[in-house]
Order: sequence, then structure tokens, then C-alpha cells
Amino acid sequence: MEQTSVRRKWANWKFISFIVILIAIFVKFYVLDEHDENATVVVELDLPQVALRSQQEVAAVLGKGQLLNYYKDEKAGCEHCPRASFRDGKVEIIFINEIADQIRLNNLSEHAFEDRTILGLLNLTENIPPNIDKDGVKTWDNYQKYSQITAFSKGDHLDYILVKSKTE
Repeated sequence: MEQTSVRRKWANWKFISFIVILIAIFVKFYVLDEHDENATVVVELDLPQVALRSQQEVAAVLGKGQLLNYYKDEKAGCEHCPRASFRDGKVEIIFINEIADQIRLNNLSEHAFEDRTILGLLNLTENIPPNIDKDGVKTWDNYQKYSQITAFSKGDHLDYILVKSKTE
């Protein structure tokens, strides 16, 4: 039996360490997704500050709005509900029973169509998986105090988000 020298053992360990580092680099760049779960998310609309609020309260948060037209929905009990646009069309709100009920956040194509991004845009922190996630649509039913949050995609990117605060 031959005794291996300390130099030979050290050389073997250096070689094994080098191989492990190469595998780690390969996995990082070629296997793992690029999105970062800890990345900061931009808030486009502070939903808790807007939803279920009166027109005056919404105007205080978003600035002066522009009346687009009047909305009619028998199921929601709405005969002549104002539909207003805020922030140059970025936010559209239908006020049903004098509160901000149906909120649409538009022009979101620069954002990825991911759960955390969608909820983060609305300043919602609880990362709950959607009830429906198929064919470019993600829907959360009864998310916290909101009836429904639905996000629509255009390819891999977000198109718009529709929030129903109280109505079904």
C-alpha cells in the first residue's frame, strides 16, 4: 500500500472544489429563472387608499379625474353610475353606490405577468396564489376585502388589471 502525500490529497480537493464551482455557475446562469423574489415592486395604484372610497376621497389620492360616461349594470344595481379616468387614463374607476367599486389599471406592458408583480402594483403584500391561472388570465376571488382581482396579459407581459371591490 502506498501512502498518498499531503500534496496529492490537497490537489484532489482543489480539483473537486473547482468542479463544484463550475457546476454552481452553470446552474446560476443556465438553469435558474431570472426573476428575483426579493426584488422591489413598483406600486402603480395604492388600492387600499382608493377602493371603496367616495369620488372626493379618490380625487384627493389620485388627483382630479375626468368623467368619461355613465355606466349601467342591472346586476350591480347601477342605473347611472359615473365612470371616471384618472392619471391620464392610467386608472379608470366606476363609482357604484357612490363608492369606487370597479377599478381598472391600464398600460402595464412594462411589467411581467407574475403573481407577486401584479399584487405589488396594487400595493397588496399578501402573496396568495390565484384561483384561476390560465390562458393569460389570473384571478383572485375574495382577496382580503376585495370581491375579485383579475389580471390580463399580452404575451409574457401584463396588459391591465381589473378590481371589483364590492360587486360580483
